[in-house]
Amino acid sequence: MNNIEITTRALNSIQQKKLNEFADVLIPGGAGLPSASEVDPDGNWMERTLKVRPDLKDILFACLEKAGEPEKILDNLKKEDPEEFDRFAFAISGAYLMNTRVRIILGYPGAATMPNPILPGEAESYLDDGILDAVINRGTIYRSVTN
Repeated sequence: MNNIEITTRALNSIQQKKLNEFADVLIPGGAGLPSASEVDPDGNWMERTLKVRPDLKDILFACLEKAGEPEKILDNLKKEDPEEFDRFAFAISGAYLMNTRVRIILGYPGAATMPNPILPGEAESYLDDGILDAVINRGTIYRSVTN
């Protein structure tokens, strides 16, 4: 598959309904948090997830093609292929946690919006084990951008 196929394959309404059922098995909501299908009923967040992680698309569609109850399918997958189960759960939770409503409820605005200043003494801790000695001993190397 090329990237265009991977990133443009949309869920049809039957697949979306089944995905919502799977998602609610994994993230049923509670304790003030909505279920996965409540925050992504149309699959918009899942589409965003798959655009950045197209490698998760195959396991997602493989699960959606299986016949049976989502809870039993996931139980079997977890027992038979825990790695694939983890990839499927990662896709569901990734879409869920990207949702703005969920992030607000959790009190997490997102990494891109949060400043991450260096703490006093933090830089010095990188010097303790000598990991940067080779870089420091090499000296400054850069090319000036001014004439």
